[in-house]
Amino acid sequence: PLDKFTEAMSDKDFVADSPYRVGDLYWKKDNEASDDWGLVKLTSADVEACVGMVALIDERTGSRLPNQTEPVQLHAATLTCADMTSLRYLHEAALLKNLYDRWIASDRQPYTSMSNVLIAVNPLRYLKKVEKAVFVSQSLDKSPPHPYNVAENAYRQLRTVKQNQSIIISGESGSGKTETSKIILDFLTERSQFTGGRALLSSTLRTSRSNQDDEDYYDEEGRPHPGLAHSLGDRLMKTIPILESFGNAKTHRNHNSSRFGKYMRLQFSPDVDLSSTALHLTGASIDTYLLETSRVVHPPTGERNFHVFYELLRSGDAKLLNDLKLIPNPYMPKDPRLSNCDAWLDMYHYLNRSGCTHSEFLNDRANFQKLKDALVFAGIDAVQLLQIVAGVLHLGNVTFYEEDTAEGLTAAIHREGDAPDASIDVVADLLGIKADDLIDALLKKKIERTKGSFQRRGSVYFVGKTKQQAAYSRDTVAKMIYNQV
Repeated sequence: PLDKFTEAMSDKDFVADSPYRVGDLYWKKDNEASDDWGLVKLTSADVEACVGMVALIDERTGSRLPNQTEPVQLHAATLTCADMTSLRYLHEAALLKNLYDRWIASDRQPYTSMSNVLIAVNPLRYLKKVEKAVFVSQSLDKSPPHPYNVAENAYRQLRTVKQNQSIIISGESGSGKTETSKIILDFLTERSQFTGGRALLSSTLRTSRSNQDDEDYYDEEGRPHPGLAHSLGDRLMKTIPILESFGNAKTHRNHNSSRFGKYMRLQFSPDVDLSSTALHLTGASIDTYLLETSRVVHPPTGERNFHVFYELLRSGDAKLLNDLKLIPNPYMPKDPRLSNCDAWLDMYHYLNRSGCTHSEFLNDRANFQKLKDALVFAGIDAVQLLQIVAGVLHLGNVTFYEEDTAEGLTAAIHREGDAPDASIDVVADLLGIKADDLIDALLKKKIERTKGSFQRRGSVYFVGKTKQQAAYSRDTVAKMIYNQV
């Protein structure tokens, strides 16, 4: 997409020190008394004389209307506005044009403010790092539009008004919500280091070193040692790979799309020095919600399942994969080579339904190592967690057959030794449950009688499911297990 965009922009004539470009599309008012706007393309421009020629464009087709050109006045204007409330004309065309001009600028300015709202356009590239101290040392109206500006404003309001503050990040898929939240989180976790005073350390840090003197916590200037002051923020930032592995997936519009919502809660406490107005991060939590569980069992065509499945299978950890019976899988009808991970990926039902198992922008093996490091850092048993992931993959390969019973044709399941694609016993072992309990959940429907005579009321019956119902129950169980993880 970047190559096509660069090629398209190279065909346009850029006018130095002017917001107008020949070949660009603009909105033009039909006349001064009208509120209707028409789409036009600038065909020529004389910036010194502030005049140009435009051709009318059919909004439905995007094609140029024949013999429909007219002269226009090119009003003098600044190149862009950092705060769009400063624009002379506040309408959709002017707002979009300002965002577009800032986005394509040579210094790439993806952030634009609209009063106290920040608008971010995904720059599709890495940007030069901005110093946090710039936003701390001066008034916010003099600071450039940036997520740091929003975070600093919330911090100052928390300090002066002493009320909870909220920052809402919303937008289209691929617009940069996840990265923006990381930027804000990075700023707030380090904000207290820009203020002096003796920090009130969290109880977890004090407990780990409770037998040492207070002087161990502070440097000569009375500030907390960097390793301690940042430990809570570091833990928060380093757990992000866990959320991304289990909650992100490749979609048509974004190779690392978050398929869930996050609610991050940061707790700040006053400085122990009562004369100081500084606040220090002393607690944090991340709550997740609205996970797209349907993707676990049936990812959309051309998209991938959640990253963790591919990261695990492409991890290159032969011992782990063998212990989880993923590669090689003794229940697979084929025996692809161990080195051919893609062949194994295609053998798992929950991964081969979408026709997409690869992303050119993601390194699954490297991301698996990041996941393992994050799990170790967070104190989570990686093997136990990955056993559940493997159990979900094996569960997707469990198949059913029909047998004739007194109830009619009901679903039955293969047990150890005759399983064609997966063993229910292996699934149960990986998930840490009894195989018979799992089989009952998949094959039987529980019916409890609530009406009738007193003797029969409360009676419980188990009715066999059809093959289709059993497959639906299998997928439901898989979604529920993954959602709990």
